[in-house]
Amino acid sequence: MMTLGAIAVIGALVIGVVFSALLERREAMQELLRARAIDAAELALAHFIAPAVWDSSWSATPSRGVVATRSYSLPAADATDSVRIAKLSSRLFLLVSDARVGLSPLAFARRRVSMIVVLDSAQHPVPVQSHAWLELPR
Repeated sequence: MMTLGAIAVIGALVIGVVFSALLERREAMQELLRARAIDAAELALAHFIAPAVWDSSWSATPSRGVVATRSYSLPAADATDSVRIAKLSSRLFLLVSDARVGLSPLAFARRRVSMIVVLDSAQHPVPVQSHAWLELPR
């Protein structure tokens, strides 16, 4: 009887350790996906404010609001990113990048970051120094 009780206690401990390890693994995978998503969103913003990529027609548009929505191709097959460019004034723009990493409905991360840019005298975008971004969970 004592042997069966000891085996039951040891079995319960083993099951607890395995369950704890599975939860730790799942959380580590989610943290990795979140890090990849924030990197992807920031990479897309950096890409679209490059002078070679910036479209001068966005600056020439007289109306305010969203002037363009572009997708940004990422090297990973399980990642997608889109960037919206909104005109706030004649020289001020808001870029919002929305990245999603992971194909599974149970294992994915989504991050959205934004950046305010001002056009310099050569009509090239320059990030505003005092702008902060907010990370939105899924």
